[in-house]
Amino acid sequence: MDTAQLAAPSAPNTDEALLAAVRDEVLAYGVRRATATSIAQRAGVSRVTVYRRGGGIKQLLLDALVAEFRNAVEEVTAEVRAEQSPRDGRAAVTAIAAGMVKKLSHAPLVAALLKHDPEMLLPYLVDRHGRSQQLMIEAMTSAIAAGMADGSIRDGDPVLLSVVLLHALTPFVIGLGVVTAKHDPTEVLAEVRHLVDAYLAPEATS
Repeated sequence: MDTAQLAAPSAPNTDEALLAAVRDEVLAYGVRRATATSIAQRAGVSRVTVYRRGGGIKQLLLDALVAEFRNAVEEVTAEVRAEQSPRDGRAAVTAIAAGMVKKLSHAPLVAALLKHDPEMLLPYLVDRHGRSQQLMIEAMTSAIAAGMADGSIRDGDPVLLSVVLLHALTPFVIGLGVVTAKHDPTEVLAEVRHLVDAYLAPEATS
């Protein structure tokens, strides 16, 4: 969920068309069977345009994955902000975390990669954080800092707490179906909320 800088960015409309095309291609066939010719046809551009964009099919895919994560994070944070019930910082982080697990676990491109090319996601589990993960970390860091300011979240490094939550929640994003196969999805997400809430709660004073 990362990646290298683009070698030669294309015009915004063309870039959006290319990202949509590679997304559709991977949803249909997986990464291995995706071709520049097919992606170009889907996007309505020449194959040369695909090559000039830079980075190849893998780069296009990673950029499409980042776009999917960005949309999910923006939608979830907007939904949390729009809720009418008063909430402190910890409640906001809990809602954001559970919302992202729910949305990303059903994200089409994530599901396609898990089905066709799961090895592409391995580096971001064991080697480094990608841009998609950084989006989640940034969203939670901001909310955690607000929770520390209002006293609803224990003291600590907001970034570190966000990173730990990312790693705690990742198995739910990529494997929620395993849990919900035998347990009610609503109850599972309630447990995710409890996990996040308990982790962030201030330590009880005697």
